Amino acid sequence: MVDSPYLIALDLDGTLLNKDKVISPSTLRYLKKVKENHVVVLATGRPYRSFKKYYDQLELRTPMVCYNGAFVTHPHDSTFETSSFAFPKEVAISIYQKLGLSILDNVMCETNDFIWLLKKEDSLASFFWLNDMTILHGDLSETLHLNPMTMILKSKVRSIESDRAIFKAVEAYPGLKVRFWGNSLFSEIFYEHVSKGAALLNLLTHYGIPTSRFIAFGDAENDREMLQLAPHSFAMKNGIDEIKKIARFITEKDNHHHGVINTLKTKFKLL
Repeated sequence: MVDSPYLIALDLDGTLLNKDKVISPSTLRYLKKVKENHVVVLATGRPYRSFKKYYDQLELRTPMVCYNGAFVTHPHDSTFETSSFAFPKEVAISIYQKLGLSILDNVMCETNDFIWLLKKEDSLASFFWLNDMTILHGDLSETLHLNPMTMILKSKVRSIESDRAIFKAVEAYPGLKVRFWGNSLFSEIFYEHVSKGAALLNLLTHYGIPTSRFIAFGDAENDREMLQLAPHSFAMKNGIDEIKKIARFITEKDNHHHGVINTLKTKFKLL
């Protein structure tokens, strides 16, 4: 047993998962050994329902950081205090109404049990992992009856004008921010105090691990706060340029070529 364990935080899509959305067999074997002496935590924007299978594949016994930190729970420790954050449905409805259908093609909100969509869109089925969920379609002003954990906007087109309209609608509310998903039509609404970084800082305290022993891997904008927090922060080789500028290091290999375990083996020699 090592004297001082690391807390190793891993994003899923674009980081731990390869291009086929799979944890490779060699990665599974390596991380199963690493977790015997270190605290391995999955931190993702995904909901609980869509990444529990990866958690189980790794045979983890640590908290799960879901919805970019809006929901943190521990499936194997009943004494762990689950944290859950949802923003007021009135705010979500107001943003939707301000932007309207001239800007928006679709809006998606969700909790652990419900999904709200302006309209049915088959291409979003795999994206939102719809199995066993109650799905409500239609005008959010009429359908959104609970405070959502997430709010994702799909613009009709990406333009300076449409982006500016979204920024204006969101920033009218203190603490509320928007992150755009690269050059895609999607953007995500979130409160700045709710992040993977904030959730992981609490877990460092929970385990009594100093920040100096914090390793984090990520590839996208929603990994910003945890990479800023971790002194051993790694942007994936395949990650976006903005995140590569924030992280202390960049992995030598991408997510499809064992970038995470290659780094842990060569930089930290944990086994």
